[in-house]
Amino acid sequence: RNLRRWGLCGKHHLQNPGRYQWSYQTLAKITMESMFRELWKNAVKEYPKLSFYNLVKSEMSYEPYLDLISHSAKRSIAKLRASNHRLNCETGRYLPSKNFPSYNSDKDNMVWRKSCKTCCAEEGKDLPHLPFHTPIIEDEQHVLVTCPKYHHLRLNMRDEIKSMVIAWDTQELHHLFDASHIRDFSKFVKKVFDVRF
Repeated sequence: RNLRRWGLCGKHHLQNPGRYQWSYQTLAKITMESMFRELWKNAVKEYPKLSFYNLVKSEMSYEPYLDLISHSAKRSIAKLRASNHRLNCETGRYLPSKNFPSYNSDKDNMVWRKSCKTCCAEEGKDLPHLPFHTPIIEDEQHVLVTCPKYHHLRLNMRDEIKSMVIAWDTQELHHLFDASHIRDFSKFVKKVFDVRF
């Protein structure tokens, strides 16, 4: 829809070059940028691996975490946003589990490979085939909000950050990545990753 509007606008500018102050180069730049933004938005929404990224990023723009001085904090935030980490929700999709090495293609066992080893420590060995038992998946939300392994780190967070993390409001989650919160949040994420990996 936007692409068609830009195309019509461009056609009108080309047919009436004297009436507008924009140069052809400026018009081409604006048109290409608009097309790229539209393609980016569609591509990001279609890729299931980027479900967490879609919660924290709605528009293509510069991100405050890029201004962090600490390279390791920057890397931790980038890995969290893009789900480019080694939490079991990611590695369980393709790595065999020690408990279930022979079930690599079985969908039910894939769920168990994605489970939190802290919260499902012993039960994973005996319960994967029971239909009424669902494991706790080790995803970004579980690790940052509920997993007891990281409780001591949550206690040391600034109250404002802690309340946003614990509330886990998907409409407000992107505020954790704002310039006013990113430094403290990145320290927390880095500590979580240090403990986990």
